[in-house]
Amino acid sequence: MATNPLISRRGLFFGAAGVAAAGLLAACSDDKSGGTGSNTTSAKVGGGSFPAKVTHQFGTTTVEKAPASVVSLGWADADALLALGVVPVGILDWFQAWPVGVGPWAQAKLGGAKPTVLKGPEINYEQVATLRPDLVTFTKSDNDKAKWDQLEKLAPTLSGPAGVAAYGTTLKDQTMLIAEAIGKKAEGEALVAANDKALADVKAANPTFAGKSVVIAAAFSGQYGAYTRGDGRVQFMEALGFKNSQKIEDLKPQSFYAQISKEQVNLLDADLTVVFGLGAGDAIRKDAVLNGIGSAKAKRLLVIDDADLVNAFSTNSVLSTPYTIEKFLPMVKDALA
Repeated sequence: MATNPLISRRGLFFGAAGVAAAGLLAACSDDKSGGTGSNTTSAKVGGGSFPAKVTHQFGTTTVEKAPASVVSLGWADADALLALGVVPVGILDWFQAWPVGVGPWAQAKLGGAKPTVLKGPEINYEQVATLRPDLVTFTKSDNDKAKWDQLEKLAPTLSGPAGVAAYGTTLKDQTMLIAEAIGKKAEGEALVAANDKALADVKAANPTFAGKSVVIAAAFSGQYGAYTRGDGRVQFMEALGFKNSQKIEDLKPQSFYAQISKEQVNLLDADLTVVFGLGAGDAIRKDAVLNGIGSAKAKRLLVIDDADLVNAFSTNSVLSTPYTIEKFLPMVKDALA
């Protein structure tokens, strides 16, 4: 995932206006350590059975007792922790978009606490060490074992499940790995069930979604790409009844994202095409190449440039799902009307 801005970590993960937001936060921060706010949190949990043993792709992590200081480093790990009632003492903000480290869909769960916000996506190990964690969550990441090894020297560290692709940990696996580690397996199961029901309810209420093809794409500076079933954004849409375009799946990219050249732009045509603007919504709406595909001509092209919505959609957590449904569903209905 290299220098191409369309598939770089910042371009791919931070979504609309993410890079600009990162720069703004960096300019506004007085904390030379890279954190924001003060560490006034307590991640203490209870009610579970300890020691807790959690198996993941790099082995088994044992949590001897209810953790009192949890550091969230995986993409969207903080959402899972907050949904389970645990406020991390440190949060790696992958989007570099919010001073508190999490999006508006999760901020109420902080309860006024101010975790140390670590600037992502790279990890500052020294800064993590200063937080004195007794558990580090790193369930959705690039699956770099060297990073996990380094973190494991600081505290018991979770990774993603065995066999998962980079950044491919599902909402269910992420929630359950964390829930088991903090002794809240039943609560995790309830959260996953509630998430599934919310999506199923939308699907049932919108039978016209069933079987319609969808492309979830990104565009930046005349470059394009589309997500595959290994990505949470596509999993969200398929839970509503849509089917990811077979033309995209047939590309069989090595990751969850396929680059699309201008000459291939018709691959983005589907019953519904959703394009994340990456901070350039107006330019994309005027993109002559993109507007030449069938879904654009039929006004079934949605360009999403609301940064919080893009980031909620991309996060795909038990906390972001209701937010995404609320903001995105009306847009889908309008496009398909």
